[in-house]
Amino acid sequence: MNKLIIIFFFLVKISIAQELTILKSLDDIRSIKEENAGKVLVFNFWATWCKPCVEEFPELIKIHQKFKSKDFKLIFISLDFKEDINTKLLPFLKNNNVDFKTYYLDVNNTDDIMNYFNVKWDGGIPATFIFDTSEKLQKFILGENNHDFFEKEIKKFL
Repeated sequence: MNKLIIIFFFLVKISIAQELTILKSLDDIRSIKEENAGKVLVFNFWATWCKPCVEEFPELIKIHQKFKSKDFKLIFISLDFKEDINTKLLPFLKNNNVDFKTYYLDVNNTDDIMNYFNVKWDGGIPATFIFDTSEKLQKFILGENNHDFFEKEIKKFL
């Protein structure tokens, strides 16, 4: 019986695959916002090749764990190279226990995306955008931050 339970939990753990959705246009990003209407949204643009992004990543995972039962949604958007999706991006997400849908940006023109989020954004990462429950951008954060900083900022809008 114990072996059966162990096998069951092992299979459940394996079957939890990381869901990675490719964003092809600004409309895809608008759809994410529409799907999560009424929630505080935190969009985080990052990449595995970006050291500050990698250092900040666990801090954001803690934020997700803390607020996921509230009207809150963390949206990771990877800017990794396409050829690194299977070898770097997906293993990184798995190693960091990301158990929710994340996104990969694959657009020809990033200017539309950058201008949509903030015309002052030059494309630097990590870049985090906090939208309130009425979908209004409340905070643009460029550069690495920690759990306490994010918690304080998010609580303002919950």
